[in-house]
Amino acid sequence: MGRAAPGTVVRSDKRRVIIRTNVVRRNTRHVIDGRPASGGYSFPAAQGNELWIHHVQPSVTTEPMTDPRLSHMLNVAVGSEILRRRRVTGPDGEPPFQISTTWIHPRGVADAPLVAEPYGTGPGAWIDRLEEAGHGPLEWMERRRARLPQQDEADALQIPVSLPVWEIVRIGYSAKDTNAIEVTQVIIPSDRMEEISRLQRDDSATWPPTPSGPDGRPVARRPD
Repeated sequence: MGRAAPGTVVRSDKRRVIIRTNVVRRNTRHVIDGRPASGGYSFPAAQGNELWIHHVQPSVTTEPMTDPRLSHMLNVAVGSEILRRRRVTGPDGEPPFQISTTWIHPRGVADAPLVAEPYGTGPGAWIDRLEEAGHGPLEWMERRRARLPQQDEADALQIPVSLPVWEIVRIGYSAKDTNAIEVTQVIIPSDRMEEISRLQRDDSATWPPTPSGPDGRPVARRPD
């Protein structure tokens, strides 16, 4: 993977498409002292027991939260100093798969100070620390949209700025007060992910159809 010329990105031939569902599992992909270990959760964009690597050094900083959309989701004022955890990860031997940026509400940091440690929580276990501090079990809601990447996002993912990305924002709600305790923004190149959903029938669409229902007869009579 590399740049052929300014503004030109040479795409890697090692990009796989990952099928994304809506199931959250316990994360068992970690290895500690040579032994498999679990910590945190495996969310749909990164499921399975495949060990992913960091493409850049993970960071934990306190930054102004300037995005009004994310500030609203976390229920903090725009410009507030908020703890930010940032990761650029993907399968070993492949280009980066995703940028994951988590903003943790100040009350969560106060209740679980270890979330401010880059490695102090153990791999992926900052959510465990929040839940142990009384905010568990967390419940999550996702908001998904497609957009063009910002230049820094494109550089981190090794893609051109002309390639749309999936922006998935996961909001974690505390069991203690039902308010948002963390917001995680995941950026994934659009050519690396397919999302699948199992469709469910409404009561009005049961089979076999009935002569009457909320929408009347299921099949109109043909004219003679």
